[in-house]
Amino acid sequence: MVDISACIVVKNAKDTIRECLNSLREFNEVIILDNGSIDDTIAIANEFSNVCVFKSEFIGFGPLKNLAISYAKNDWILSIDSDEILEYSTLDCIKNLKLDSNIIYALPRKNLYNGKWIKACGWYPDYVYRIFNKNHTRFNNNIVHESVIIQKDSIVKKLDQGLRHYAFRDINHLIDKLQYYSTLWAEQNTHKSSSPLKSTLRSIWSFLNNYLFKKGILYGYEGFVISVCNALGVFFKYMKLYENKKMQSAFIPKTNSLIVTTYNQKERLSLVLDSIKNLQPLPSEVLIADDGSKEDTRELIESYMQNFPCRLKHIWQEDIGFRLSEIRNKAIKAAIGEYIIIVDGDMILESHFIQDHLIYAKRGVFLQGSRVILDSKQTQEILDSMDYKIAFKYSDFKATRLDPFAKFIYLTSKLTSKVFNKNELIKGVRGCNMSFYKSDCEAINGFNEDFIGWGREDSEFVARFLFNNGKFHRIKFNAIAYHLYHQENTRTMLESNHLVYLNTIKNKLTWCKKGITI
Repeated sequence: MVDISACIVVKNAKDTIRECLNSLREFNEVIILDNGSIDDTIAIANEFSNVCVFKSEFIGFGPLKNLAISYAKNDWILSIDSDEILEYSTLDCIKNLKLDSNIIYALPRKNLYNGKWIKACGWYPDYVYRIFNKNHTRFNNNIVHESVIIQKDSIVKKLDQGLRHYAFRDINHLIDKLQYYSTLWAEQNTHKSSSPLKSTLRSIWSFLNNYLFKKGILYGYEGFVISVCNALGVFFKYMKLYENKKMQSAFIPKTNSLIVTTYNQKERLSLVLDSIKNLQPLPSEVLIADDGSKEDTRELIESYMQNFPCRLKHIWQEDIGFRLSEIRNKAIKAAIGEYIIIVDGDMILESHFIQDHLIYAKRGVFLQGSRVILDSKQTQEILDSMDYKIAFKYSDFKATRLDPFAKFIYLTSKLTSKVFNKNELIKGVRGCNMSFYKSDCEAINGFNEDFIGWGREDSEFVARFLFNNGKFHRIKFNAIAYHLYHQENTRTMLESNHLVYLNTIKNKLTWCKKGITI
C-alpha cells in the first residue's frame, strides 16, 4: 500500500468516481469530502474499503480541499479531483518518489473533451501541483481556481506520468461549468475592475489566442468549441463582475409582492406554490388573486398558509365570469410591497425569479419576463407526479440563465409610446410574467375593468403605461418561468375587447375610468 492519503472533493460525480477510486486502490487512505451530492456518488464510494467519507457545505474550493487534507492520517497528500484518473504508470512512479518534506510534485494532466485528448487551447502541457507534505504547504483559500501555495523553500519537481482528466463530456457540460466557475470568479475578484468593453476585448483575445496561437484550429470542431467556450467564460466572468458591482450600488426595491392569478386549477396552483417556496430570495409576500375558484382551492391555500416561508394571502371574488383585471386590481390594492410581480397560476418559477425581476426593476419601467412553454405530455408528467422540479429538465437554451445576454436584450428591447406611431399592437405582451412599481400602476389606475372575458387587457395596460411616459423592456435568459400547458381561453370577447384597446391607442389614454380607484 502507498502511505499517501488521496484527498478528493466531490459533488454529484457518479459518472467518474468509480474509475477514479479504482485507480487509487493501492493507497492506504482515500479521503472524500462531499459537498451535497444527491446522486449515487457516496454509495459508490462506500464500496471501497480504503475510503473515508466526510461532508461539508460549499465553502469555496480552496477551503474545501484544505478541510479534506485535515482529515488525512498521512503527512503526504495526493490531491485529485473526482473526474481525474491516476494512470497506472503514475502509480509505479509514486511508489519510488523521494518524499522530502519540502518537495512539491507536479503531475502532467491529459485533458479530454468527449473522450478525446486535446493538446491545444491551453490544455497542454498542463502541469498541476498535486503531491506534497501537508506540514509544508496547503491550498490557498480561493473560492475558485485554487492552487497549492509554493513556499520560499519549496522544491518543485515535475513527473513524467500523471492524470487523465475527463474535463468535459460535451458542449452542455462545458457551458454549465463556465457558468458556474465564472459566477464564483466574479464573487472572488471584487477588487478587480471591469466594463462591457473590457469583457468584450478580453473574450475576443481569448478566442484568438486559444484557436490560433494555441492551435485549437488543429483539433477540428472540438478545438473550435473549446476556444469559443473559453472566450465566453472570459466574457461572462468579467460581465458578472461588472454587474455585481453595479448591482451593489443600484437601488433595489425594499419590498415586493408576488401576485399569482388562479381560477379552479388547484393542482397547478400547488405546483406553483411549491416552486415559490424554493425561490432565493423569497418575495416579501404572495397574494393569490382568485377569480372565483371553488372551496377546494381555498382549502389548498389555507393548508399552505400553515408553513409557508413568507406571508401568503388569498384574495377572492365571486365567480360571475372572466374578470382578470378586477381581481388583479384587488390584489394590487391589498399588496404591501412597493414592487409588484404578477404571474399566472400555471407558471412554475425558477429559483432566481424574484432576484432577476428586482435587479432590473426601475421606476417607470414595465418588465416582461421569460416564458418556457411546456407541451401537453410534459405537463401531464408533472401533474401526475406533482413534482414541479420535473419542469426544469425540459429547459432548452432559452431557459438558460445567461446574465450578459439578459442585459443585452433588456437594453435593446426598450419601447416607448412612439411604438404606436407605426404599430397598433406590441407583440409578445404577456401578463403571465410581468412586473412594475406599484406607484406606476396606481398612476394609470391599474388594469382596466371594462375588459370582460379574455383578451387585450395586458396590452391595454402596457399602452397606458407607455403613454404615461413609461418604458417597456423584455428580460430573456433571466426571470424564467415554465408555463404548464392548457387549452387556449375562449376568444368570444376578443373583438369587443380589442375595440377598448384601440380606443386607448387612438386617444393616448393614461387613465382608465374603471380601475383600482373606481
